[in-house]
Amino acid sequence: MPERRLLRLAAIWVLWLLVALITSAQTYVAGLAAGAAQPWHVAFANGVLWYAPWAILTPAVVAVARRFAGERRMPLLAAVHLAAGICIAILHTALYTMLNAVIYGRTAWAAWSTELLLRKLTSAVHVNLMIYAILVGIVLGARAYRALRDREVAAARLQAQLAEVETAALRAQLQPHFLFNTLNAISALVPDDPVTAQRLIARLGDLLRLSIEDRRAERCPLADELEFADAYLAMEEARLGDRLRVIRRVDPEALATDVPALLLQPLVENAVRHGIAPIVAGGTIDIHAALLGDTVRIVVADDGAGAGAVVERVGLGNARRRLRQLYGDRQSLEIDSAPGKGFRVTLMLPR
Repeated sequence: MPERRLLRLAAIWVLWLLVALITSAQTYVAGLAAGAAQPWHVAFANGVLWYAPWAILTPAVVAVARRFAGERRMPLLAAVHLAAGICIAILHTALYTMLNAVIYGRTAWAAWSTELLLRKLTSAVHVNLMIYAILVGIVLGARAYRALRDREVAAARLQAQLAEVETAALRAQLQPHFLFNTLNAISALVPDDPVTAQRLIARLGDLLRLSIEDRRAERCPLADELEFADAYLAMEEARLGDRLRVIRRVDPEALATDVPALLLQPLVENAVRHGIAPIVAGGTIDIHAALLGDTVRIVVADDGAGAGAVVERVGLGNARRRLRQLYGDRQSLEIDSAPGKGFRVTLMLPR
């Protein structure tokens, strides 16, 4: 940490010396053009004398800018920076005159005089305020750039996680065991109930299409998520028969709400595989969604086997991480379960 601080201070001094060099060169060339050129070393020394105090004061300006970067009350923010800018301007003038006194003493020809402090206070405050504003703007701009970069990195990470979820969902749904049982259930219906068999074949096609389609974004309407979950449940209903019952209680106004893509299907799959399938008598899955002000509440519950301890594997773990990255603290994922009393996952998402 001390090494990084020293590197920052060194970088600040190098940048201000560069500014002093450029300004001195401009002053020297202007003197040549006017026929009153001063020696180069004098022009450069004057430039260093003016900008060295800024190198000393820059860490203080950066600290003030960072401290109040999150302030949204504009009157307070303007008052803070105006007061800080005036203080920094006065300190700069004081340091400038002190350096002149140390270097030049009180010789008659030197820049130092008893009037220099007052003269600079009355003539250069506006210039120092402009430099202060530029430094604050640079700090805030760098902060905004870092925030934008962090959001882009987080978005890229979410896209990668979405791709992993899609791959896991596709692998789980296309495994030979699942397809074999589903096709067997459909073939058993062909002689006695060909209409139902055709409907299930169509639903299997829907499931495969929704699994491999390339247009899924990071978020999608809740209606699309329910369509995907329904396609999966249709296959499980064909496989489990009367052992699986599904209740859907969805507020129509919630259907257009955007939710993370591929969020519901893993939760529904967990309910079927770990809640309903292990029980001979089967059970019921209840999918509920409703709007609560600026929040959408989604519940996936079953009355199946339940669990004494909740273990968050791929489905629940990915869901929790994605929600936290997408919504921060504005979301929640709560899990309730007990042996023989089923499993309930409650999601609260901002609209």
